[in-house]
Amino acid sequence: MRSIFIIYGEGVIVLFRVQNVFKTKLTWYLLICIIISGLFACGCGYLIIHFGLNFIENAYDDQNMNKTFQIKYMEDLQRYVTELDITSASISEVKKWTDANTYVYLSIYQNNKVIFNSDYTYEESDNTNNEEVNVEMEPMDSEYLYRLALADGTVASVDMFCYDYWKYYYYVWTVGVAFGIIIFIGVFTRLFRRKLQYINAIEKELQILEGGNLEYPITIKGEDEIGNLARGIEQMRLSIIENMKKEQQMLQANKELVTAMSHDLRTPLTTLTGYLEILNMEHIRDEEQRKHYLELSLAKTREIKELSDELFEYFLIYGEDRKRINMEPVPAYALAMDLIENQFLNLEEEGYQISSSNSVDEDDGDCMVNSKYMQRVLNNILSNLEKYAKKDSPIEVAAAKEQNYLVLRVSNRIKTDFDEHESNNIGLITCERIMKLHHGEFHKYEAEGEFTVKIVIPIKK
Repeated sequence: MRSIFIIYGEGVIVLFRVQNVFKTKLTWYLLICIIISGLFACGCGYLIIHFGLNFIENAYDDQNMNKTFQIKYMEDLQRYVTELDITSASISEVKKWTDANTYVYLSIYQNNKVIFNSDYTYEESDNTNNEEVNVEMEPMDSEYLYRLALADGTVASVDMFCYDYWKYYYYVWTVGVAFGIIIFIGVFTRLFRRKLQYINAIEKELQILEGGNLEYPITIKGEDEIGNLARGIEQMRLSIIENMKKEQQMLQANKELVTAMSHDLRTPLTTLTGYLEILNMEHIRDEEQRKHYLELSLAKTREIKELSDELFEYFLIYGEDRKRINMEPVPAYALAMDLIENQFLNLEEEGYQISSSNSVDEDDGDCMVNSKYMQRVLNNILSNLEKYAKKDSPIEVAAAKEQNYLVLRVSNRIKTDFDEHESNNIGLITCERIMKLHHGEFHKYEAEGEFTVKIVIPIKK
């Protein structure tokens, strides 16, 4: 039973593979090409064989042509009998001659008895058993019988049939089959040439891409497996170009960021150096004045540390792998309420006005977030508000569900008396990167003295 089961399983696997083969469009195209080529080949081969055989029969299968062959073979047979001194007793030696002349059939008669037949050799002991030929047969000089002189002085009658032209039948069949094969190859190549040309074109285009010219497009034709292959290669080419562009953009962004950070760090460092040089001067003896410069120096030190922390955080987030971020489901409603009720308490205590609204329902679904990274986003937003938001204008905070996304908006009026060296936007760049890791979006807008940030987080039911 086990062996039967194994054989059955293998048969099912083979059948499954055959069915899968015939599901492909290219297989059906090849099958159709083979059928059409086969029909053309069989038709042409049949016509050649048919007309060839008819021509041979019309040209050779008549009495006069057969008579010509008979006379030629009889002359050759007579020479053979004379040279070997064949008698009626040794007539069986004629068998060698008939074997050498395969397209000749003959019977030799003597005294109205068959003494030799090319299909059977008659021995002396068998002659008594041979049937007598018809007494009404044609005389010796008949057009159907030929005279054969034997070495013992006797004469025999020869009934000969020549089908020497039959060898041309084999030639016709050989030519017909060979021509059919040629027709099959020619028609199949003709039908499949478009596919071959397409494959060659893809090969040349791949060689161009291999040479480094990624701007050269791949030709896409058809909906079969070759077309799908070309479509996949073209999509891969576009993806490589897009990744290269993104990489260039990121490198340029990093370069610009380093340049901006260098400028932002240079200013407080220059100021700090000046304060320290003043403190190092011996003529400052007033303790209050010395304390004042020390406080200014500490403030610049904290500013430099803050800039350094922001830069470190940016590169830390930038180097994270998307697959390594652990996210957990958090209700969209709870996330929105935490933003509105908890995150802005410190700003309210500092005298900022908060105007909030929440249109997210408790059953709107969950957001997949990493709490640590999401808190960094909110911290950056809060830090940005402390630096640049006007206290006498309300900060508007809104949470809403738009399609399958949780959308958080924070808007504020921009104060005009802030230190422009603090505006390096590295915190906002970090927020954008974090939201990409969450499969979300981060946008910032500035118009007519108002600044708005928009956080978009996917919601799953």
